[in-house]
Amino acid sequence: MPGNAAARTVCPASVEGRVSVNCRDLHKARDAYELRDIEATRAAHSLGLYRELAGDHKEDHTNASSDYLKAVVFGGLDGIVTIFAVVAGCVGADLTCSQVLMVGLGNLLADAISMGFGEYVSAAAERDFVESEKQREEWEVENCPEEEKNEMVEIYTEKYGFSRADAQSMVDITFKYKQFFVQHMMVEELGLMYGYDEPTPMKRGLVMFTAFCFFGLLPLAGFIGWVAAFGLGAAADMAFIMACFVSVLTLFILGFSKGKYVGQNPTKSGFLMALNGSCAGGVAYGVGSLLQRVVGATIS
Repeated sequence: MPGNAAARTVCPASVEGRVSVNCRDLHKARDAYELRDIEATRAAHSLGLYRELAGDHKEDHTNASSDYLKAVVFGGLDGIVTIFAVVAGCVGADLTCSQVLMVGLGNLLADAISMGFGEYVSAAAERDFVESEKQREEWEVENCPEEEKNEMVEIYTEKYGFSRADAQSMVDITFKYKQFFVQHMMVEELGLMYGYDEPTPMKRGLVMFTAFCFFGLLPLAGFIGWVAAFGLGAAADMAFIMACFVSVLTLFILGFSKGKYVGQNPTKSGFLMALNGSCAGGVAYGVGSLLQRVVGATIS
């Protein structure tokens, strides 16, 4: 099977990892669903797609990529909105380009460190909690098997409307495969996912930090160029107009990406994020301008 196709497919595998299994092209399946194209959906679920799961098999990284995308999109949104609001407040307070840069870069670095570390702590706590729940479920399956099986029977009958006999049959079959049974219990009973190749907390923190820094720099890019062209004492008005344009455009693109990621209308999501950033910048500009006038009047 070609490498590109392998990267786009999702294939359930046995615990031993040595069985050829049917695969489906998940991206094509999603596209077909958006178009409500039955034939394309059938093609995406084609029985002709197989992969040999050998010992040197490379795991599917779809879920890991999804986690990285989430960190990039949400980190980028936080970065650009936060720094754009800081820049707008500084311009409203009538600061020069160099002053805006000093305040903006200081906030950018501090906030990026805070966001990255917060993502690391959150991811580590989530991972530890899931691991502890997995160990508890494994212990209960080992020491109280009938009670655990009865729990799953109740879930199948109450949640999904199985008959008692069908639910018991399903539990008896799945209980033979302890790893699957434990993971399935964690999803159905606790709502926790376990067992996919997710990024480490350190990687998630670094991705969040990098995304925040990169996108947070965009509102400052106009000021950096303006200072390079006209010197440190240059007025900030034109640079701010450039920052507004770049920030709103980038917010729309990130919002569009966020919409596709979470399954919302991408265009609507893009406009909402652009509106969010514009409102944040407008409020910050107004407050900065008001405070500058109040302080200026008090001093004079």
